[in-house]
Amino acid sequence: MSKIKKFIIIILILLVVAIAALWGLNSPRTVFNKENVSGNTPGNLFNGGMFCQFNDKVYFSNYKDNGSLYVMDLEGNNFKKLSEDHVGHINVLGKYIYYVRNNKNKDTNSESVLNFNSNGIFRIDFKGNNIKMLYDNPCTFMNVHGNYVYYQHYDKEGLTFYSVKIDGTEEKKISPQPIMPISIVDNNLYYSKIGDANPISKANLSDESTSIIYKDEDTYAPVVQDNFIYFISISDNYSIKRIHIDGSNPETVVKESCSTFNISNDGNYLYYQVDDTVNNRLCIMNLQTGEVNTLKDGDFKQIHITGNYVYFTDFNEQHTYYLPIGATNGMYTFDPPVLN
Repeated sequence: MSKIKKFIIIILILLVVAIAALWGLNSPRTVFNKENVSGNTPGNLFNGGMFCQFNDKVYFSNYKDNGSLYVMDLEGNNFKKLSEDHVGHINVLGKYIYYVRNNKNKDTNSESVLNFNSNGIFRIDFKGNNIKMLYDNPCTFMNVHGNYVYYQHYDKEGLTFYSVKIDGTEEKKISPQPIMPISIVDNNLYYSKIGDANPISKANLSDESTSIIYKDEDTYAPVVQDNFIYFISISDNYSIKRIHIDGSNPETVVKESCSTFNISNDGNYLYYQVDDTVNNRLCIMNLQTGEVNTLKDGDFKQIHITGNYVYFTDFNEQHTYYLPIGATNGMYTFDPPVLN
């Protein structure tokens, strides 16, 4: 082989190595999370995950802009639009924002709709770039915990329970039941088992072992807060009850029929929607004193708590309101801008 040919081969090899190295440096690599941390609170995820606090920012689905993903500061200022996607079940953890996309009713000319399916679970960075699809079918509940996304999976079998790693690998079916993964604490998932009865169960997400911790009544949407599990009792007229995290000492917190609730991060205040068809209203209970106040008469949903405020939306999704946590007056209409 001539010296010229050897020289050309060496140059080509060096060029290939340089291109590979450059691609590796510039290609998006997944930055993994610490273990045993979740991307949103159980109460927020139960209410749809439309708001999520991470550090000094609040990420939210802007109802004024067809559910697009926005970010603001804790006081509701300095808005920025991050994605055109109609988002829900927002989780923010580590270096990424995760969300469930539901673009079924959005403008089909949207660039994001053209690039991917109209439904699924997606991950983006804090600038709204480097979008990655983790699941490509409709999803109703999703929770990011550690380095895994736990979600309700939809296919020809119906709704089942799956997980996938945050880099899109290791997708697997965990349960044939449509488990709601809203309450994950210390790598344990607390959920209402679906069947003839609906007891509260605990699943260890490391070894996937399960146990029933409370079976005295039919339950729905267990929300873990500190050392308590709050839940709606189907057996007892949809009242709100709580048990200790080990399943002991059940007690009734709200006797009236309720459709949803959330709890302040300090565990001091319970917000709930009374849905008795006669005197529907949104209430606040001081869990230390038992004092109850009506915040607003009517039908409301999507109760979220972030920063210093509680947010809630009217049933027809025409208005979202907010007021300081613990306050019984001083309510405002949440009126975020529509940005390009």
